[in-house]
Amino acid sequence: MKKPEKIISLALLLLCSYLLLTKLLVPGMNGLFKQEPVLIDKTPILITQIRSIGQLITYTSFDEVVADSVIITKSAKLVRSFNHFAPFPVLPSAEKQLVLIGRGKIMAGIDLSLVTGSGVTARNDTVTIVLPKAQILDAILNPSDFETFVEKGEWSEQEVTRVKAKARRKMLERALNQNLLQKADARAKVIMENFLHNIGFSQVVITQ
Repeated sequence: MKKPEKIISLALLLLCSYLLLTKLLVPGMNGLFKQEPVLIDKTPILITQIRSIGQLITYTSFDEVVADSVIITKSAKLVRSFNHFAPFPVLPSAEKQLVLIGRGKIMAGIDLSLVTGSGVTARNDTVTIVLPKAQILDAILNPSDFETFVEKGEWSEQEVTRVKAKARRKMLERALNQNLLQKADARAKVIMENFLHNIGFSQVVITQ
């Protein structure tokens, strides 16, 4: 037998031996060399993607509030005492009064840096994520956002700052009373669900 024919015969013999071994002698081995889909746990990559977003602002409330303050000075006390004993008020009031109108915005949302590995489970095309609760992320009232409505007497910078801080607290209270955090939670779920669908998950389960 010529050399090329010997090589062909040897190749056919090896092929037949392989088929006989896999199909007849060891049936379970017919899938030994079969390519299986590789399942990759997306959780670590997913957490990194989510954390890279940082703070997710989901709801912004714009508001206008009025904050005021009255300070009874020493001269005001003297005027009050004099007018108290006089048959009718003689001297004008000497209290310091400041009324400011503040216009600003309160931003609420999710701090995605709080998302942990135990809060995200990804498998195939399904992902489950536990989002942190919404919180106030910022309350912005710039100096230019204030308008002086009433100003009587001399007010120091520190005293004016206290009135502005009062306006900020009032704006926060109003926002919370209008269910700002609940609205931010609901919006966060919608945004995160869309985000997860866009990166390839068909089934998304979000809890808080």
